[in-house]
Amino acid sequence: MTQTEISNAIAIGLKFTASALLCGSVTAQELSTIEDDSLAPPAAYIEAASKPLEKPKRQLTPSRAADEYRQRIEDMEAEYGAYGAGIDEQLLGLGAALQRAGAHEEAISQFRRAMLINRVNEGLYSLNQVPMIERMIDSQIALNEWEDANDNQEYLFWLHAKNFGEKDPRMLPIINQLSSWHLQAYIDEKGATLFEHLISATNLYALAVDIISHNFGANDLRLVDALRGLKATNYYLATYAGEPQQAVVVNTSFNGSPMDSENRAQLDHYRMNSFSSGKSAITRIMNVYQKNPQSPPAASAKAKVELGDWYMMFNKWHSARETYGEAYQALWDNGATNKEIDEIFGRPAALPALPLLDEDREVLAHSYVTVSYDVTAFGKARNIKILNAAPEDKVSIRSRVRNVLKRAKFRPRFVNGEPVDTSGIVQRFVFD
Repeated sequence: MTQTEISNAIAIGLKFTASALLCGSVTAQELSTIEDDSLAPPAAYIEAASKPLEKPKRQLTPSRAADEYRQRIEDMEAEYGAYGAGIDEQLLGLGAALQRAGAHEEAISQFRRAMLINRVNEGLYSLNQVPMIERMIDSQIALNEWEDANDNQEYLFWLHAKNFGEKDPRMLPIINQLSSWHLQAYIDEKGATLFEHLISATNLYALAVDIISHNFGANDLRLVDALRGLKATNYYLATYAGEPQQAVVVNTSFNGSPMDSENRAQLDHYRMNSFSSGKSAITRIMNVYQKNPQSPPAASAKAKVELGDWYMMFNKWHSARETYGEAYQALWDNGATNKEIDEIFGRPAALPALPLLDEDREVLAHSYVTVSYDVTAFGKARNIKILNAAPEDKVSIRSRVRNVLKRAKFRPRFVNGEPVDTSGIVQRFVFD
């Protein structure tokens, strides 16, 4: 979904993505650590490693490059045998050529075969498997094989942990990659049970915070991204409304039905602590910026605005109003320009976004609704009027936009440090 501003309209995000909310920390008591059984490879890989090596059947010959790779592979097999060193590199090249041609199923077979040969020659924990796994993930995503892609993402984490140790700082890139994968999978409703993705992302961001704090100090600026990741997961935990459909668990660390009593209790624990966890995250971001001399100008004051937004999203208006006032003054005190302050407080801002995510995309294609509305000093939309819409007979879309605006929360516009009403906002919501 996208938006188009008209008549100096206020830009309001229609889809709340991970980057929109990435902020937040939790205490050690509030988060469970990564499960001990994460040290074992996914079951799918144990099964794959136990199968005999078989050449995949040729499905098509998409390019001259693929033919050349095949010929080199056959020559090397004749000279060195099916598991000869170096054949894995040729298989990686062949798989990449097939992938570029859209032959994803055969490409996956070649990448998997390359992995098995690499293990024979370099050992189970060889990091030279990483390009093969990452390429395989790309093809599995192209084929909408989300569970298999998720298995591979988990396998990448396991592989790096076996080489470095789970709390080694060299784990940070793969932790960031896997946590982002889980969070985006939750947002896009892809793969296994959504709550599993959400809890996995939460634990991984917490692990990143722990690693950075332990190795680089409590005020290292690298903490900010991990903390913002935790803020995102805590928001989604607070707003989790159940699975969109009956989920089928294929690969899960919870060892049970999609939502048995143990899983429910765990999820409820995370949700119960989501407000305080997110608040702690933003507070810690503020402290990092305040105590680190390399922080951007007025960064701590801007983080305080995030704290006000957090209060507003959880219907704590008085705390939000007080925090906004402190942030407004802190921006002036820390040298923020008039333009910077106006970008934050010069117009209402939707918090965190308008959740128009449950409509049929095919139905919404080439549709739009233009509305006018006011935003009160308390962050509520009022006097909502549908100005025009296309198609004109699509009453449900107009009704949906109206209802979403009624429920939406806004950071109000501020003048001289005080929240004020804003009238006559015109906004076009475009669906494509």
